[in-house]
Amino acid sequence: MKSKTSTSTHTVSAKQWLFLALLFGLPMGVVYSLQHGNWVIGMGSGLFAGVFFATAMRWSIPWFAARQIKRFSVDRPALDGEAVLFEGPANHFKGAEGVGGYLWLTPGQLFFRSHRLNIQNHECKMPLSEIAGAEATKTLGMISNGLLVRLVSGSTERFVVNKNVEWVESILGAKAIHDAQAR
Repeated sequence: MKSKTSTSTHTVSAKQWLFLALLFGLPMGVVYSLQHGNWVIGMGSGLFAGVFFATAMRWSIPWFAARQIKRFSVDRPALDGEAVLFEGPANHFKGAEGVGGYLWLTPGQLFFRSHRLNIQNHECKMPLSEIAGAEATKTLGMISNGLLVRLVSGSTERFVVNKNVEWVESILGAKAIHDAQAR
């Protein structure tokens, strides 16, 4: 099986762009209006600032995501000599901290390694035999980039990933093959 990476073209859709423009622009419009005592000029200035901010984010997010993916994909561990089926940048939740790092899926394990710029540096190795299931979730209840891995022990591991649905499909597919070979 050829290795897939969860790197995609990281774009900000028109809907997300509009959301960013309004999310930033409306509060700024209120602040500018209160500062200058003129709602028309203040709201116009705030919405202009929101459009500027959203446009800057639309161009900088893809650049930053591609830079981070390239930066963290270089330091691949040995992974017990197994082939990589799927990989990508991820945040692993340890308590309240979303620990940044990289996640790899092999025919025998799901493996996370944090990068050095975290408070809680760690590695998390989950053999496929210990994984009960995986599901795509929404981070903060609204962003479709969450990955929940349920373990046989009853505990769960939560991640933020790109292409969370593809991660779930890849994990469940690798687990099915692993379980069939173990019989």
